[in-house]
Amino acid sequence: MKTRTTITIDGAAYELSDEFLSHVLELAVEGGCSYWADASGESADKAGGNEGIRDFDLTDYVEHDGDADDGDAPLYTSATFLASKDPAQGGTLDLQGVADAIERIVGGDAEVPEGIREIISVAVEDGDASDIDTEAADCIVQIGLFDEVVYG
Repeated sequence: MKTRTTITIDGAAYELSDEFLSHVLELAVEGGCSYWADASGESADKAGGNEGIRDFDLTDYVEHDGDADDGDAPLYTSATFLASKDPAQGGTLDLQGVADAIERIVGGDAEVPEGIREIISVAVEDGDASDIDTEAADCIVQIGLFDEVVYG
């Protein structure tokens, strides 16, 4: 899974890798949204099939064949977030949904704290998702699901 998604911000095009977008979902599932949502993710394994990933279960991230390298780690292709207090709120977000939310945030079309917008902007400009923290991932997910930050 080595594809790239192009987003446009103020006329400039930026390419975000699936790894970049997957990293955002991983942060959100593994803690960024845990204060408001029950979350689970789906990943594509290296054979091209899908396998479920449960949040906070390390067995999902451990290679069992003994010759693992980081390049074979599963990437999130989508994640489902259901509000703990009202499971009718929430939904599933895929990589394209993450890219769309990032484009809206960085482009100024979504209202988020300015510090969060700056963190995401720097990550996009550098092409480095490691700059995105759990709080920023949570905002991206909420913009992707609700078009606004509802929780937090």
